[in-house]
Amino acid sequence: MMRRERWQQVPPGMRDLLPGEAARARAVTDRLLARMRRWGYREVATPTIEYFDTLVRGEGTEAGDRLFKLVDRGGELLALRPEMTTPVARVITTHLRGLPQPIRVAYAGQVFRGSETGSGRLREFPQVGCELVGADTLEADAEIVALAADVLGASGVPDCSVSLGHVGFLKGMLGGLALPEEGDREVRAFLYRKDFVGLRSVLERYGIPPARADALAGLPVLSGPDAIREARRLAEPPESRQALRALEDLTGILDAYGVGDAVRVDLSIIRDFDYYTGIVFEGHTSALGFPLLGGGRYDRLLAGFGAPYPATGFAVRVDRVLVSASPPGEPAGRLDVAVGFVEGSRADAIRLASALRARDLSVTVEILGRPWEEMAQAAIASGVPRAVWVTDGRAVVREGDGREGAIAIADVLDRATDRGISWIS
Repeated sequence: MMRRERWQQVPPGMRDLLPGEAARARAVTDRLLARMRRWGYREVATPTIEYFDTLVRGEGTEAGDRLFKLVDRGGELLALRPEMTTPVARVITTHLRGLPQPIRVAYAGQVFRGSETGSGRLREFPQVGCELVGADTLEADAEIVALAADVLGASGVPDCSVSLGHVGFLKGMLGGLALPEEGDREVRAFLYRKDFVGLRSVLERYGIPPARADALAGLPVLSGPDAIREARRLAEPPESRQALRALEDLTGILDAYGVGDAVRVDLSIIRDFDYYTGIVFEGHTSALGFPLLGGGRYDRLLAGFGAPYPATGFAVRVDRVLVSASPPGEPAGRLDVAVGFVEGSRADAIRLASALRARDLSVTVEILGRPWEEMAQAAIASGVPRAVWVTDGRAVVREGDGREGAIAIADVLDRATDRGISWIS
């Protein structure tokens, strides 16, 4: 196989979207944003590039290693946004601070991860998400989880569910171990990786009693309808018990939303301990081994921007939705009509194309000067459902099945209101 030159390639972790893929990505994005609008979430947009200090303020100094950094001509250190929540927090605390709370916002955009390479991991991918700011109630948590379930239902991905946990449960369990700082870091690292064999080893090294080690190592089985009941047997620290009570109350509210069957408690969900402060959740499908969405409560982030507002939200990985979604019935963004014309009928052909476009059809006009037979064959072969040839105030129409007939241009416009009928019958 011939090796491609560098200019023919894209950097690792980046990819092109061809016409069909790009149309599907746009359609999914629009569908998810439309669903969020129904819940009262208004769209905001932020720059792709932020000041480096802004992103570090939101995500912590350790985030600097995973950013795409650049320096402008004035010497300012900038970075591509690695996620959308921090830029949205900046917008809320600077431009929307005077609005009555709670504030509901949605967004869509590309995000960039400088350190994610290998195993097909993308370093640029699209997100759609929402944030609910200014409410620290279970009602707010229930709304955001119910919206996540609703968004998954609108995504076109089959067999979706939301897994729901709480960082307070695990924080309480870890706090009760009284580990030194280094040991605490080791345990968290194993938990992030879900390496429970390594976790048990480090707990034994620090002399943690077997019962408590068993409790942490048993996290993977604490999911499903009996998760809270089983967890109560293991949860001695007050913070852990409080988290379980909150989850139990929350699941009752979710039942009222009608999404209880789509949400299951999963106390093995492990997300950033330092970032999240309450519930955490992920959206999954049996068709994919990675989460479609993730989110939770993060009550400390906006305080870093001078506004200590509680907040909760989630973001959807659009690229993963596209991989998992059922194939569309027809290619998104395909053409509906190809229009050609004989010499002297250009103006009629252009007017016809414009009128068809006004009826929400996708239409091209012949620009290569090909004769009717050549143009029509090329159009039908490429999947266009029909070709139209304008001549002497009339239209010759060829359908995708090969049938052909001549009709008045006015009849074309009448019949174009219904994509499903033949234009020449």
